[in-house]
Amino acid sequence: TVWGVDGFGAPRHTVLRVVSMNAFNRFCDVLRYLARAYVLILATALFAIVISTVITRECCSWVLSWSEEVPRYLLIWISFMTGAVAVDIKDHIAFEYFYQKFSGWGAVFIHNMVNFGILGFGAIMTIYGYQFLQDFGGDGMESIPFTNVWYYTSLPLSGALIVLFSLRDILNYWFAPHLRT
Repeated sequence: TVWGVDGFGAPRHTVLRVVSMNAFNRFCDVLRYLARAYVLILATALFAIVISTVITRECCSWVLSWSEEVPRYLLIWISFMTGAVAVDIKDHIAFEYFYQKFSGWGAVFIHNMVNFGILGFGAIMTIYGYQFLQDFGGDGMESIPFTNVWYYTSLPLSGALIVLFSLRDILNYWFAPHLRT
């Protein structure tokens, strides 16, 4: 073999780049899987609480004191986490018209602008969500004896996932286009 070249004739830095991107993509895939499973669990809990509340209200004329507050918090988590997953699976609002309208450097520019915009939005969610969590996370919830940290955490966490998933798309677009999801 030639110095810097593997047995297949590809430069070592190219092989390392592909291996690194594969590992990073697997890591992101695991996070996406966990986020989707978490959303599914939350949605199931939301459904069960709402159905049981309707049944107890109609049949027994009473409801649990937290039966309206907890579904609201679950919906907040579901919304933010689903938004993060949507970024990774490219199921968000995109500029498909512009992607198709432009080619060459124009398409590359549009793609990068959209991805950096999403990355910036995720960074704002993460930074200001963390600040919001620090400022108001210690406040108590209305009807249950927990602090607001339990649902305010959804903002910086989903923002961090948006940053990670948009960074994944940017890196794949630049360094390993064949790995783009």
